[in-house]
Amino acid sequence: MKIIHYSPHMSAGGPAALAADLARTLQAEDCENVVVAPPCELISRLHAAKVKHISCRRPNILTVWREIRRVKSIIRRQAADVVQVYSADAAWVVSMACRRLKKMKVPPIIGVITGYIAKGLPAYGWKFCDYYTTISKHLRNELRADSSPLKCAPWVIPYGTDENMCNPAYRPTSGWLTQWRKNHPEIDHSLAVCVPGGITPRRGLEDIVPVLTGLLRSGISAHVYIEGDPRLASTDYVNELKAMYAAAQLDNHITWLGARPDLRDVLCGCDVTLSLTRHPATWDRAVLEALALGRPVIGYDHGVVGELLDAFQPEGRVAPGDIPAIIDTLTQWNTYPPSPVSEVPYPYKLSDTAATYRKLYSEI
Repeated sequence: MKIIHYSPHMSAGGPAALAADLARTLQAEDCENVVVAPPCELISRLHAAKVKHISCRRPNILTVWREIRRVKSIIRRQAADVVQVYSADAAWVVSMACRRLKKMKVPPIIGVITGYIAKGLPAYGWKFCDYYTTISKHLRNELRADSSPLKCAPWVIPYGTDENMCNPAYRPTSGWLTQWRKNHPEIDHSLAVCVPGGITPRRGLEDIVPVLTGLLRSGISAHVYIEGDPRLASTDYVNELKAMYAAAQLDNHITWLGARPDLRDVLCGCDVTLSLTRHPATWDRAVLEALALGRPVIGYDHGVVGELLDAFQPEGRVAPGDIPAIIDTLTQWNTYPPSPVSEVPYPYKLSDTAATYRKLYSEI
């Protein structure tokens, strides 16, 4: 079985990370994988797993026909059994390339959908796929309700976490913990709450004010650690948040961590992970990793966060916007922490993701 993963938008996160992780996991299970994508920091993972990488550039209106011819040549030369695409424009390019194949069986095209589909022309390319997968039940249900251009019902295949890296037995090194406590001495006498993810209005960071205020009024010394790169956020929005926290006199109880490559350790170094996402998310990698590490998580019960909590820790679910419920749960967990999972449940391991894709390949 040979699979081509075509991802002209390759970057460090999102669908591209799924393409890279899926290719290297399938490669270890005797599936041959070829990733066609621009060079980026993910390529080193592919080389380490002996996955072939063919460089490409994101096509534009001037280069798209040249890219179609190139993709046609790659599909013919590699004799792929399946071509997997990770964006609507990638689906269109591959479909046009396959139309030009002569005297060769055309491989089926699988569209991997990881986020909400835009309306109109940007979504047009998805209609050329033969099969589809979505990253969560929530996203599948949204696509069903939204009159999307998909030709058939998608498979739900979550993007699982690497169980060798994220599992309940993992612990940061003693050296890391020593440095963490040295940099954040308040953590030894506070309830440490981590709020990871992008710094955008969708993340609900405004809700930190009533949550922290309620905890402090209850006599619980709490400290919030906001993880995420403020340089990627709107400067006006970041300044608005800082002004809001200052007006509530919470500056001394909030630390901006920035983007942390050691987020796995940060999640373990805090007592609780908090998801305040106001818009139902199609996927939340930080929440999944925290739960897979056996760390307590509280989040609004909608979108994929609700799905993950239902599978790992149902007592962490609260109704969207229910601040008193968050405060009550944090208060209880400060005294009686919930029991962590003993292992990552199906289908949230990366090996589960690869196994389900293999099942899909065998069926088509």
